[in-house]
Amino acid sequence: MANNSNAQQRIAELSARLEEAEETLRAVRAGEIDAFIVQGPRGEQVYSLHSVEQPYRNLVEEMQEGAAILTVAGDILYCNRQFSMLVGIALEDVIGRPLDRFLNAADRTVFATLRKAGCGKCRARLKNRDGRAIDVYLSLSTSRSDEQTERLNLIVTDLSALLDAQSGRDRAEQENHAKDEFMAMLAHELRNPLSAISAAVQVLEASNGQDALALRARSIIGRQVHHLARLVDDLLDVSRVVTGKIALERCAIDFADLVHRAVVACGERLQGQQLEVSAQPVWVEGDLVRMEQIVNNIVGNAVKYTPAGGSIRVRVAVEGGDAVLRVEDNGFGIAPELLPRVFDLFVQGERTLDRAQGGLGIGLTLVRRLVALHGGTVAAASEGPGRGSVFTVRLPKVSMPMSIQPPSTPDHCNECSRRVLVIEDNQDAREMFRVMLELAGHEVLEAGDGLAGLELLKAKRPDVAVIDVGLPGLNGYEIARRFRAEPDSDDVMLVALTGYGTPDARERSRQAGFDHHLIKPVNPEALQEILRAEPFSARRARRGAVAGARASA
Repeated sequence: MANNSNAQQRIAELSARLEEAEETLRAVRAGEIDAFIVQGPRGEQVYSLHSVEQPYRNLVEEMQEGAAILTVAGDILYCNRQFSMLVGIALEDVIGRPLDRFLNAADRTVFATLRKAGCGKCRARLKNRDGRAIDVYLSLSTSRSDEQTERLNLIVTDLSALLDAQSGRDRAEQENHAKDEFMAMLAHELRNPLSAISAAVQVLEASNGQDALALRARSIIGRQVHHLARLVDDLLDVSRVVTGKIALERCAIDFADLVHRAVVACGERLQGQQLEVSAQPVWVEGDLVRMEQIVNNIVGNAVKYTPAGGSIRVRVAVEGGDAVLRVEDNGFGIAPELLPRVFDLFVQGERTLDRAQGGLGIGLTLVRRLVALHGGTVAAASEGPGRGSVFTVRLPKVSMPMSIQPPSTPDHCNECSRRVLVIEDNQDAREMFRVMLELAGHEVLEAGDGLAGLELLKAKRPDVAVIDVGLPGLNGYEIARRFRAEPDSDDVMLVALTGYGTPDARERSRQAGFDHHLIKPVNPEALQEILRAEPFSARRARRGAVAGARASA
């Protein structure tokens, strides 16, 4: 009886333990148990029931790239949520289908090559459910399971945002290029009226008109032409400097003398300000024209922002190894928030209503760039609005040249009457050009378009032909090329008339056959220098000798 009782008790204990095990198994399956605590020889130990793969599964499910596991044949065994979103199809409808079903037809051959290799990367396009093609980057690798079954792991990166950003950058670059072209075209168009006005001034001066109104008009026109020409030059130069397309013609420069001359020129723009200058002798190396731009813009800026009754002090000094230009005024000053940006493009200070002088906000930008090209620095300082400002330019000083050549004087004995053909489509500019040349004693022929100009050039064979390169019908370059193909065309001097003064523009003129390159508005002295450059007979003889040497060779 005792044995029977023990057996029943044993069965009851086992049944209870079985029920406990079944309940534990149920809880494990339901995810209600995270871990077991097991009492062993080394004490209590914790065994986690979470799979070590769970964090990686979560990573794949939450990643921003599409992910899929493929058979070696290319069928989809698994994909994450992002992949199904890319193709616009529910997860359950994606699994089991071949990947080719979602690839653009043109990309299937490339991906097939990738799949056979078992690894690699390529660009492709996925087909969305709504028919939209999505640019993606595919990255493929191979893995093996415990059963040595090969699987292909595919990562799909959506390139839409990247390509949109690239497209936006391309558009910005195109717009920037268009802006540069617009600025150059604006400058070119401005030169046409400038050319006519400039020629009109020369006519007034040559006619010796002494009427008070005529003298006043001449003064105003001359001043405004100079102002507009300077604005046009700044527009062109700032674009060239910013893009690194400006070349310096370096020479030793008497910096003190240059500053004195610039101050005299700026003195014509004064409206009641006091301008004082003192300059210690010092030499610098640089481009004379660009150095004049630097000083003119710095001093001109002080004049612009100093009211009537104010004072401007210009100082040149030697400090260590530097030539230092300081321009100090007691004018409007610079606000603290503007001071760090005062040399940025298109930045200007506030202007009062009584100051009518304009400005494009490019002068100081040009100064900074030109100073940097000369190996120097420029800085601005101000204690705030109404307390004036100080601009300081530092340039490396150099030794004074051992010998200084005196400026050459024009050989007036070469002046004589020339027959000049003017080919210009702007009627006002052409008329003023003709009158200016006739008053200087030259015979003038005219043409208003390219075809008529070429015929006149061939028929009349003038001494000089001044040709606007931007002509309707037949441009100036083509006129020069066609005429230079004629026999004895070297007898005629060809002068290009254009609004572009870049090295590329000058080289294009030279290759077309022009002898000289004049920029609008035409400097009358430069034109007269061309007309009296040398006896034309000597020029013809020299060219004939060159041609004979080539023939004998």
